[in-house]
Amino acid sequence: MTSATTEAVGTPSQYTFSNTFDAGAQLQLLAAILDQHTEAVLTETGIEPGWKCLDVGAGAGTITAWMADQVGPDGHVTALDTDPQHIRGGGNVAVRQGDVRTLELPEAHYDLIHARLVLLHIAEREAVLRRLVAALAPGGVLVLSEWDGQRRDWMLHAPTPEGAEAFDAFQDALLAELTAHGADLGWARRVPSAMETAGLSDVRAGVHSQLWAGGEPGCLLHLSNAQQLQDALAARGLTAQQLAVLEATMRDPATRAYCYWTFTTTGRRAEN
Repeated sequence: MTSATTEAVGTPSQYTFSNTFDAGAQLQLLAAILDQHTEAVLTETGIEPGWKCLDVGAGAGTITAWMADQVGPDGHVTALDTDPQHIRGGGNVAVRQGDVRTLELPEAHYDLIHARLVLLHIAEREAVLRRLVAALAPGGVLVLSEWDGQRRDWMLHAPTPEGAEAFDAFQDALLAELTAHGADLGWARRVPSAMETAGLSDVRAGVHSQLWAGGEPGCLLHLSNAQQLQDALAARGLTAQQLAVLEATMRDPATRAYCYWTFTTTGRRAEN
């Protein structure tokens, strides 16, 4: 696809992570961890040529591009992000810059709306959910994937006790920082009930996770998060020594760690 002019709308939200700290690499790690799972779920929605889709928090644009291929030239995909510098538009893809909390969305328009790791980070998540439901066409499907921050058994094996301790200290500081920015670490588990309350039917949910060795995307994402937020995490007690040990542990092939458990929920708007 060729690059397209980006339409800027609304005020970008304050988000724990930014697109300025080696974000291209970080977004590609997220794609490597989650895209296969996301594509499988979206395939099950029945996505087909001619559909109109919205990709909220499109990140690197990998799922936007995948949906564009599925809907073909007669379909259309809108990619929405507060900082869409990594998304390529053109053809049947339109790129919009804006905040899903305030951006005007067309009513009863989209056959498929997808948001991954977005609503858990914003305090107005249930209001945004209602806005997304209103933007679904009759029979349209909403797909939300969120990470669960309540499980704490992500490290299966660390090569050293110091590595395990550094990993736990990092997670404690990170989850505290996310919460301070408005994230709800238990939101992922409540999405099915929230969808039903918002009026969706045929609500289904599943959990996805994968074990990663040091040096693989799941471990490198933990490291990327720590490096991007190192100043904020240091203010919460993570020491420079712990960060160095964490880096060595996340790169050590002997390490075995899970990335966060992904709860993916789908719901459908009634036909009429």
